[in-house]
Amino acid sequence: MKRVMPLPGILAVMILLAGCVGQKKSYNMDESYDIAREFVLTSPTYRYDGGGLENTDAVTLECDSCWQFTFTFTSSHGGYGDRTGQMVAQVLTPHVATVTVENGKVTRAILDDTWDMMSQKMLNE
Repeated sequence: MKRVMPLPGILAVMILLAGCVGQKKSYNMDESYDIAREFVLTSPTYRYDGGGLENTDAVTLECDSCWQFTFTFTSSHGGYGDRTGQMVAQVLTPHVATVTVENGKVTRAILDDTWDMMSQKMLNE
């Protein structure tokens, strides 16, 4: 004989499932670090001529699943972003990138307290 769940039971299961679907994934520090690192590695400044990426700091922020990571790397030319076709000085240039990750998304990324890595422009523009 086939058992059928009574209507109140079906409603309870649907409510529980709806609650699980609405919950946000929680990101731990390692996952957030990977997101921040990948952001820097794929950023135009690093892709153009960067190398030697190192994580130098990680700070837990006040919200859940929020961290700020600091990375250093060196470019072989001066400037920021993709400098293809531009006149650039061939000089080793150290950079410091500060990347904030909140709930699995990069929300802020600043290079040398000067360059907005998300909008690809100087901060004072």
